[in-house]
Amino acid sequence: MKNVNLYKSIVNEQIFHEFKEQRGVTLFNHSTNSNYIEDFISAAYVLCPNIIEVNGYIFIADFFEAQEDEAINKLLRLETQFNSDKKHIEQWVNSWSFGDFFLGKDCESMDNEKILKQFGNILVYNWLRRAKELFPNRNIIVEYGEGLMGELGLSITLYEQ
Repeated sequence: MKNVNLYKSIVNEQIFHEFKEQRGVTLFNHSTNSNYIEDFISAAYVLCPNIIEVNGYIFIADFFEAQEDEAINKLLRLETQFNSDKKHIEQWVNSWSFGDFFLGKDCESMDNEKILKQFGNILVYNWLRRAKELFPNRNIIVEYGEGLMGELGLSITLYEQ
């Protein structure tokens, strides 16, 4: 007897039916009909971003925007601003509104809660895997929610618990 196993994606392929414009017959087909190779590469970077650790603090590097001595100085300013509250500092730096991922790309899908939550689930899954790969013995939390750290709408953040 043969055994067949389907291991489902983290993306529910039925989300395709929520799309206003479908460029293909499946979610996979839609993606291949919608993106250039540069789009795939840049999307992969968003899903597996550079992460910088500064004196034990963990940041998405593109959100922290500092390296070497400048990173230390920036962290010292943040510690002063937030009374050395590590969790609060990481949450503040690592919070990003879903809308900011799509500046200039406003469409009806940005008002579709199912699509936005699917996007959030994708980010959480990938950022958490990335953080656990880099810091397997640390309790890194990646979550999304409404208006995190003053961001508008649904937002994502990463911090150590």
